[in-house]
Amino acid sequence: MKHLISVVLLVCAALAGMAQGIVDGSWEGLLTVGKNSAIRIVFNFKDDGKTVTLDSPDQGGYDIAGKVKYNSGDSVNITVARLAVRFAGSVKDGKLSGIFRQGIAKMPLQLSRKESVRRRPQTPQPPYPYTTEDVTFTSGGSGAGNATLAGTLTLPDKPLESHPVVLMVTGSGLQNRDEEVFGHKPFAVIADYLARQGIASLRYDDRGTASSTGDVTRATTHDFAADAAAGVKYLRQDSRFDKVGVLGHSEGATISFMIPSDFIVAVGAPALRGDSILRYQSAQAMAAQGLDKEVIDEYGEALLRFYQTIADKGAVYTAAHLDEICGWADDPIHNTLKTNLKQIAASNNAWIFTFATMSPSKYITALGDKPALVLYGEKDVHVPPSLNEAPMRAMAPKADVRVYPGLNHIMQHAVTGAVTEYGDIEETISPEVLEAIASFISNQ
Repeated sequence: MKHLISVVLLVCAALAGMAQGIVDGSWEGLLTVGKNSAIRIVFNFKDDGKTVTLDSPDQGGYDIAGKVKYNSGDSVNITVARLAVRFAGSVKDGKLSGIFRQGIAKMPLQLSRKESVRRRPQTPQPPYPYTTEDVTFTSGGSGAGNATLAGTLTLPDKPLESHPVVLMVTGSGLQNRDEEVFGHKPFAVIADYLARQGIASLRYDDRGTASSTGDVTRATTHDFAADAAAGVKYLRQDSRFDKVGVLGHSEGATISFMIPSDFIVAVGAPALRGDSILRYQSAQAMAAQGLDKEVIDEYGEALLRFYQTIADKGAVYTAAHLDEICGWADDPIHNTLKTNLKQIAASNNAWIFTFATMSPSKYITALGDKPALVLYGEKDVHVPPSLNEAPMRAMAPKADVRVYPGLNHIMQHAVTGAVTEYGDIEETISPEVLEAIASFISNQ
């Protein structure tokens, strides 16, 4: 999602090579929180192991300064004050294993020497049978103000007679124009495939990311929707195109329903209100940690009341009335969960507060006769079709809604669908999904 949903920073780490008597270079691993969530972390040891920086590539964070408290022989102890992170570990059999702490969270973490190259056979390589243009367009935003969006316009050498163009809108989490994650570049792959089928596209860096400017600290889904709407307006002013569509993934799929266009391709589109999705994701993580169903259900109900109270009365009021909102007994488990909610309230995260109480149904039910292709992966653990397919069909009866067996949230063929698999899978996006998208657009 556009910002970190969990208070705990989910990370995948990169810790690298070892010089004589020290841990040095870059190393990589996965920090798993719950059953289905993980994010890369990269620890870059430099200056003979005396300094360290942390990267979180999947969240767009790089070169976050840390402090090396100890680095000698086969052991390290580091802190990253900005993220309240501590890590202590030792090297054995080529692995750096230890304990990763952030705030009150404590998790085991094992890291390996960072891979220099990951196979991504679908990533486009020259020569290309199409041309590209670097473009910029401006957005007035919503509460977060103006932004200048930088992107790539891909133009087929032999466009279709209907001259369609599609604007691509990324999922949550600040991402570049390729929607890059775990070395995969889904939007670049889609743009390449569509161009070979005669379809133009525009993909752009999210505001405040890569070559785009704009405030992200106050940005919500409404700001990202305003940015996408500005992209559609930019394309409509280009006489080379007759029809302008929107292809959105995850949060971008929600945005595809929010803005004017001639057609929609929505991949992994939420149909439920945001707090219901957060409740589902929390339940999955808590179950994986072995918590009792009763505790999980209590937390889920409290989570709904928590976000509604923030929407009605603000985060400060909510934090001050957590006992009343939760109604829990005074015991270690419930007190830990309450601390988590306090941290969420104190984060003052405008994006998550908006996401939690935003209902896509308002926009989906207004679809009308606009052509829409809605795609889900059967193994999607973020926007599971088991919760979203039926309401989507009910709210958009004229949309072409499809669930693909064996695919995850980013439309790869997967085993479990867990985030921890994303980087290990060489496929960036399944060929049948690419074909479906191109076929749908070609018929508009």
